Amino acid sequence: MPKILVAVTEERLTAAASTWIEVALFDGALAVDATVGNGYDALFLGHRVGPKGKVLGFDVQKAALAGAREILKFVGSIDRVALIHDSHTRLADYLPAGAAIDAAMFNLGYLPRGNRQIITKPDTTVLALRSVLEHLGERGRVTLLVYRGHEGGVPEYQGVRQFLEQLPGDAWLVEEFASTSDSPIAPRLFRIRRKLKSETT
Repeated sequence: MPKILVAVTEERLTAAASTWIEVALFDGALAVDATVGNGYDALFLGHRVGPKGKVLGFDVQKAALAGAREILKFVGSIDRVALIHDSHTRLADYLPAGAAIDAAMFNLGYLPRGNRQIITKPDTTVLALRSVLEHLGERGRVTLLVYRGHEGGVPEYQGVRQFLEQLPGDAWLVEEFASTSDSPIAPRLFRIRRKLKSETT
């Protein structure tokens, strides 16, 4: 199992997630926005997968999808983003047959300016993450931004970290990042990818 060390980054954690995941994206890529929320990750992914690519965006709140749809319409990339009103735990049901995921982003917690009682939960987040990893391409990348400063945030962080610690260390590289203003309730970023053959020999 991988030993997860915490590194400190001077970048905003959102920027540290997007700049890293961008490496796995190309025209024709398949990406997953596991928590559409305000739609910014879907927008980012929609631009980076190009005209031949596809983004599957999941959210259980219609309000989140409606807001994201307006943003995507405004910038003209709605055609390559499928907004799905369903739990991210069922994402495998929406994958094209035989397709591999090139990139996936999770922004956990609650919908900004939404109902703060509706939050992501550790059990469903881990189920969705497990599904993503099962379908991740050889050079695919996954980011999880975990917000710990709300009720339920710390248990979710602990659940995600426990799951990641149990991944085979010879197959997966897991990194955790904190900001320079880290605290017990500050966000943390996880970055996950398969190890290359050169890294396992």
